[in-house]
Amino acid sequence: MDKNIDRRVRRTKAQLKQAFIKLMEIKSYDQITVTDIVNQADYNRATFYRHYNFKEELAEEIISDRTRELIETFKYPYKRKTLIHMNTLSHSDIIIFDYIMENKDFYKLWEKFKSIPGFEESFLQSIAKFFKKDIILLTPNDSNLDNNLYTSFYANGILGLIMDWIKNGLEPDPDYMAKQLVKILNYYPAESFIGNRETRILP
Repeated sequence: MDKNIDRRVRRTKAQLKQAFIKLMEIKSYDQITVTDIVNQADYNRATFYRHYNFKEELAEEIISDRTRELIETFKYPYKRKTLIHMNTLSHSDIIIFDYIMENKDFYKLWEKFKSIPGFEESFLQSIAKFFKKDIILLTPNDSNLDNNLYTSFYANGILGLIMDWIKNGLEPDPDYMAKQLVKILNYYPAESFIGNRETRILP
């Protein structure tokens, strides 16, 4: 009986969340009301208030769900091993882009969700915290290189790439992005150019 109740609760909450996301396609966050949500989900207000005190609580749970799920996709390559050599990483190990595409109803509304107070900051901080806490990048053989800063550099670079992809409407396709990310992670240029072709930095 308890399992049936839990299943019913999960289904109801999922439908309320989906209704909220659908409403975000046509309205601003400030314009959406509890009545709008329950009408879209085909429930009554009493049902909504059995699960949430106000719409902000519903929005926070959606953001928390997506953040948690995104972090789980980051963990995918590490589920089978604790140490990964970048040059053995396959694009098939990178499922983050596929996950985002599967949940494009949410991610394509990124700019609209940014109108929710604290949304983007909370989302990005949670991902950055995961990188710093759970991922350790072994630095090159340089005793003067700070491993924390090295990890932060990689984390922000990867996160920035993903955020740009989201803001560009999830283009190019996920497979291309996964292959490019693997190439980027393994790319060590012989030289870099800044300013003009006469200015170069050698390793």
